[in-house]
Amino acid sequence: MSSLEHTIRSKKEALRKHIEHDPQLTKDFNFFIAKTGLRPRELLTGLWLDCNLMKSDQQTLLQQAREELWPIDEDTLKRTIKGLFRTARQVETTSKTIFSPALTANIGGQFSSLPEILRAYATELERKVNSVASYWARKKSRIPTWVTATRQNSLYERIRSSAGKYHQTRLLRLVNAAREVAGVRTIEPHAFAIWLNRLEKRRKSCQCG
Repeated sequence: MSSLEHTIRSKKEALRKHIEHDPQLTKDFNFFIAKTGLRPRELLTGLWLDCNLMKSDQQTLLQQAREELWPIDEDTLKRTIKGLFRTARQVETTSKTIFSPALTANIGGQFSSLPEILRAYATELERKVNSVASYWARKKSRIPTWVTATRQNSLYERIRSSAGKYHQTRLLRLVNAAREVAGVRTIEPHAFAIWLNRLEKRRKSCQCG
């Protein structure tokens, strides 16, 4: 078992114990088991996986993915590549003049291959930038579909479709319990109501489309 899998299993077990030791949370949990037909393990897993679904909107995911893939933005890297090639040419030009450091006694030989080194660095950097750019284009195009599919298969949608509504108050208590275990800030009832309303509007919009 990987360290990530071990962490997830430990967190889910902590959530299970947290629910079991709180009478109100136990009632809420059993309520959704009865209403939805989900097995306890399925409900527990859904609470854990979807407790922070509010942050899984398209804009946030695009930003997170961009920051992960591009710790330095693409345009800056492309400017760096052009600058390296330009510097290599300038070094070659300078080396043909009296200003060339290559003419300096004892250390001149250290600079003879500098233009080739700069070009090699720029070429390899360009290869990696193009590779990431290609991957980023594909990933960026898939994120909207992924966001829609995640919402459609989320615990919230499974509860709504099987129970007829979200049962917001009960659901929020369980979601906040999962968020506490996950180390994420809890959600206020008003904010949760707004998010569920938006989730419902998106669902209806997708059905109309």
